[in-house]
Order: sequence, then C-alpha cells, then structure tokens
Amino acid sequence: MLFASCTYSARAQLKIDYGKSFVNITKGLNGGTIEPGDILEIRATFVLGGTGVNDYADSCAFFDVIPTGTTYVAGSLAILTNEGKVYKNFTDAAGDDAGWVFGSNVTINLGFKNAPTATAFRRGRIKYNDKPSFYGSTCILVASYHVQVTAAYGSMISLGGGSISYLPHQAFGVLTSIVFPKDSVMIFQNLGICTNTSGTNAILSEFGGTFGSGKAKNRGPSSKISNNYTYDVFGANTPQDYYYNISNNTSTGGVGYTTLNTWPIPDATIPPTAQTHRVFGIWDIIGDHTGAVNPLLGNPATDTTTSTGGYMAVINSSYKPGITFLDTINNLCPNTYYQYYAWFRNICSRCACDSNGNPPGTAGYIPTGLADSSGVHPNLTFNVNGFDYYSTGNMLYTGQWIRKGFTYLTGPAQTSMVIFIRNNAPGGGGNDWALDDIGVATCTPSITLTPNKPDTLCQGSDDTVRFKVSAFFPNYTEWKIEKSVDGGVTWVSPGLDTLGMAPTGSSTPAYNPVTSLYEYLVTRYYRLNNVDAMVIYRLTLASTVGNLSNSNCNFITSSPKIVRAVNCLVVLPTGIVLRGSLNNGYAQLQWISTLETGSIQYTVERSDDGIQFRSVGTVPGIAPSGGGASYEFQDPQPVSGQAFYRVRINDQQYQTYSKVVLLSTTDIPLQISGLMNPFYSSVSFNLTVPADHDIMLNFYDAYGRLIVKQSETTYKGMNRIDLSHLGSLQSGMYVLQVTYNGQMITRQLIKMPD
Repeated sequence: MLFASCTYSARAQLKIDYGKSFVNITKGLNGGTIEPGDILEIRATFVLGGTGVNDYADSCAFFDVIPTGTTYVAGSLAILTNEGKVYKNFTDAAGDDAGWVFGSNVTINLGFKNAPTATAFRRGRIKYNDKPSFYGSTCILVASYHVQVTAAYGSMISLGGGSISYLPHQAFGVLTSIVFPKDSVMIFQNLGICTNTSGTNAILSEFGGTFGSGKAKNRGPSSKISNNYTYDVFGANTPQDYYYNISNNTSTGGVGYTTLNTWPIPDATIPPTAQTHRVFGIWDIIGDHTGAVNPLLGNPATDTTTSTGGYMAVINSSYKPGITFLDTINNLCPNTYYQYYAWFRNICSRCACDSNGNPPGTAGYIPTGLADSSGVHPNLTFNVNGFDYYSTGNMLYTGQWIRKGFTYLTGPAQTSMVIFIRNNAPGGGGNDWALDDIGVATCTPSITLTPNKPDTLCQGSDDTVRFKVSAFFPNYTEWKIEKSVDGGVTWVSPGLDTLGMAPTGSSTPAYNPVTSLYEYLVTRYYRLNNVDAMVIYRLTLASTVGNLSNSNCNFITSSPKIVRAVNCLVVLPTGIVLRGSLNNGYAQLQWISTLETGSIQYTVERSDDGIQFRSVGTVPGIAPSGGGASYEFQDPQPVSGQAFYRVRINDQQYQTYSKVVLLSTTDIPLQISGLMNPFYSSVSFNLTVPADHDIMLNFYDAYGRLIVKQSETTYKGMNRIDLSHLGSLQSGMYVLQVTYNGQMITRQLIKMPD
C-alpha cells in the first residue's frame, strides 16, 4: 500500500491534488507495451498550491510497497520535478537521508525547503511555494522509484492503490484519507503496428475519432473528454491547466485571431495593449490532422472567416495524472488483432518552468534538456477494459504530429471494449498537446490466387483451386471455399473435392522471415461438369468459425478463380445459323439447324452486357435424327438500348453455343469487350460491329514488328475473335490493332509467361 500523511493549516486558498502513474523507461521515446524485463518508473504526484504564508502541509511522507511481479531497481529512489528531472536522490539505506527501502517497503519523508525540513527521522513541511515550484505559486513534486518487471506475458501487476492521509485543521488527530485508485497493468507482447492496409475504423463516436469539422473556430464540448477536464475557449491565457477545447485554429481568437504560425515566441505585443496571437504568448498556431497532405505537418490553422476546417481536441494537462479521453467500442470481432492508435502533437516549444519556478529566459533557468525549453513532455497510457497496455513514451516538441499506438487481441468471444487515454506526467510548465484521428482498426489479411490467372479447361477435367493467405498476425486460421455459376450473383458450397476434402477448414500459419508475414496455402481439386460454362471460386477468411458467416468479421478474396469449361472430347454434330431482328421493340430470333440428333433442346439466353447471360426460354428440337429444321423465338421482354442473345444447344449431358447476336434500339458502335489482359497463349475478345464487314487484325511487338496478320468476316452485332498460338512469344508488351471499314481500334496487351 502507498500513502502520504500530512497535516496542514486549513485555509481556503490551499489546494491539494494527487495522482499515481508510471513511465516505461525501457521503451524510451518510441513507447510500447509492458513486457518482461522492462524497467518502469513508479510515480506518485503530490501537488500543493495556495497564496498565503499559512498555505502549507505538515508532517508529510510517502509510503509504498514494491508491486508483486516486479523487483526493485537499487539506487532509484528519488524526488522528481513534473518534467521528470531528478530533484533529490536518496540511498536505499535507512538512517542517512529522507528516503529508504526496507524489504519491499518504500518510504520517503517529504518537504525539503521550509522548516521543519524532512530528514531520516522526521517528516517535513511543504508550502505552496516549496520546490519543485511552479512559478512560485504551486509545489508539484513526484516521489518515484524504479522496478523491473518479472511477471510473464499474460500476467497482471498492480501499480496503484495506497492513499494520501492528512489531519485537517483542529481535527484533533482524526485522519482523513484519500485513496489512490487501483491501476492494473497487463504484461503484453509489443506487437507493433501492422504494415498492410487496415480495416474500417471501429470508432463511431466523435465523427469516427476525427472530432468533426465546421466553420466556427471553437466547437462545443466533447462527451468523450474525461470530467477531469473542463471545456473552455481559446484566449490570451486560456485554456488553463485542467481545461481543454475543441477547435480548428489554436490562436487566441478575438483581437489576436490569426492563421499564421510565424509570430515570435514569446509573441511580442505591439502595441502593449494589443492581445497576443498565441495562447500564453507561446503555443503553436495550428489546424487539425485529419486528411492532411503531409500527416506529420498536419493542416494549417483554419481561416474561419471564409473556410470550414477539421476539429481537434487541445488539452492543457492537469497537475495530477488522470484520464483524458474515454470511449466504448462495440461491434468488434472475436479473436482479432486491432490497432488502437491516435495522432498527437506537442504544441508548446517554450512552456518550461524549472524546479526553482523560473521560466525560460530568466536568470538561472534550468532547461528541460539540451536546447529544449518545452517543459513537461506529454506521456500517455492506453488502457483497454481497465488494464494498462501501452505507453507512448515522452513526446518531445518537434513542431510535428506523431502517431502512437499498439495492437490488441480481442478474446474468443469479445465484441466490445472500453478504452481510455491517461496522462502519466503532471501538467504545469508544458504537457500541452493536441489529439486527433483516434482509431481502432483491424489489419487486413491478403488472399491471392496462385497462380493468379483464369483457366480454360475441358469439361470433366480436374481444376486446381489454390489460394495463398498472408497476414501480419497468425489469427486468420479459418476458411471456406465457395463457387458461383451465375457470374458471382449467388454463391454455394462446392462440396467435397475429387480427393474427398471438405471446402472448409482450419490452417496453422507459418511465419515467413522474408516477408515478415504468417502464411499458408489452401488447395482443392474440383471436377468440371458438362453443364456450367464458367465457374468462379472464392475464399472467405476469418479468425473464428463463427466469424466466417459475419460479413463484418470475414475477408473475401478480391482475386477469385475463374474457370471456363469447354467441350474438348465431344463435338455435337448439330449446328445452327442464328439471326435476329427487332419487331416493334421485341427481339425476334430465327435459326436453322443441321444434323440434329433427335434429342436436342434449344435454350435461348439473353445478356445486358454480353458477359453474363440468363435463360429467357426453351425450344424443343423438332427435326428427325440427321435432319434440320427452322425455328423462331420472340423474347417476351422488350429491348431497351442493347441486348445480346445466344442459343445453347443441349444434347443430353453435352452442350454447345451459337454465336452471339446483338440487337439494339440505337446505333451499334464499333467496340471491343471481354479482352483478357494480360494474356498467356492466346488473345480472345468480343468485337461489336455496326454492319456485316470484313476486318483486319494486326498484332505487333513492342518494337513495331508485325507478328500476326489475320483477316476475318464479321457480322452485325457481336463477333467472337481469337488469336491463338501466341504461347511461344516472349513476355512483355504487345499491340493489337483492329481495322474495320476505315476505322481502327488499338489496345496495348501484356504477355505473361506460361
């Protein structure tokens, strides 16, 4: 347990505040999670303010117990300023100075300026103007020591608890205690931030974590900013410590309103009665971060007289460590890694106040660091569901925004979490910062077809369907394969493959040190039937079996496997010549058959784009075996614009297709569609022509050399064109040229290796 006991003169001006936090020394400026072996600096802050000679506290001391799961780092007992600089060191031994460690108990007697001062045998007096001093009006001191984490991953250690106790004026020895809240810290692997694209932000409040936008300089308060802080607008000396604002321009407003960040620091006031442009004469004048062209520089301050700008939260930190931003995130996916991140900016380059209370520029001023007078550096902890997971490290003044965050894994059934950002360093003399673009998003796995190309195979043959899964984390283990035979409109399970393997499964990813990703292959073998002309296979990926059916939690490949089935072994003797015309806006189709087998059925199919066809009617064959007949069919649905028609010839389990006829209520343009690019061994496409006419096909390499020259007769509407025997060409760039009745179409193609 920790407590500091004090008696003080009861005056209205006396103000006492307190808090407890920690800083991860090992993770330094980069920040990170708390891991085994990390050195933590435990900090207990005591603040005493006032205005008069009787504003003091007597008989003050600090007590703590080394947390379970850690070991004390010898020689680390100290009093710090709120900047984290050492004001006084103590030995671990008892009896030689005001601090000591005995077993697991830590003690520091406080009060080092005003008599009676603290010694090894006496607690001291702390006055409002004691050291470390904030401009001579408030004493902010931090009792601290270091521990090393010995607990294993997944363990919880407690760094909170304890109390500050004191004797109120004329209380006749009755103690009043203020208890520190508990602080549970999770020992968690530092997984970093994934390098691939993140999913949709799960933050729904505060305009998706951006704080919104508007023309007004000062937005209204935020319900997500902790009640540790009070809303206030920008002015020459506002917002003060313990206050915040939501704004698109951090200048003072009023007479000092500006969009420039080039005013002197401190801002010269000319004439002397004019209002400063910078808050306190020293804060940066900036805009928010959302959508900035340069994410490090952010946006300039908004000209609110003519423009609308994005908002950000601007925090002037309190003297005590405490919660700043608090939110609840719902609709999360179980067993999923989420990035929890935000953008921050230290906005004060000259806010320091040293342990003597001196500001920069005064005699005897002690700088924060070499060439650094920014003062207290923001240092924040990210907490999830009541456990501290990550701390940012000190965010120095750089004049730029910085992204901080870590990766969190939800539990097997977890779908929500409470998150908050806590200030670890006491304010006063710095610790002034902007917050924007808070996000909670998952890392998107990659699903690629391998090899990534469509297949044209014989009906009845086996097709290899193989997908490669790559992910930043090894949690995407569950998958399912689905197929579509209607161009992706509907998806069904393909059932067992030819080896009897199910279309669903669970795989264990293997780490690839070359790509720094977790990878595995999903392979199945499916036999093509004699009915489907085209089959599409896709892979769906998720972190749990239940997530496979949750569209918010699964991932579907963007590169499905496309297989075109052709009749390679059986050539139907039946052939037809198809013609079409429009009759009062309705398609009238005619065809003449030859060599019917006696078991023929004709299916008329229509398409709006020439790619996806649907059945609009059937006509039974009427010719005797070996004979032919004439047929007519009228589509009951009128044609508006263009419509494509073909006839599928069905003979028991075999089928073939007629050519495609294009009918249009408008002029038919000359155009190419369905061109496969890149290509492997052949080039195929549909050529639509306005009227019957011969065409010339020229195929050139990248040097302009003619490779293929081919003449064909085309008919009004859509014609299927094929250039084959190109597999022996070298991979690279080629040019296709189609000439029709004096008109020319040119396309660049890429040849891929077979």
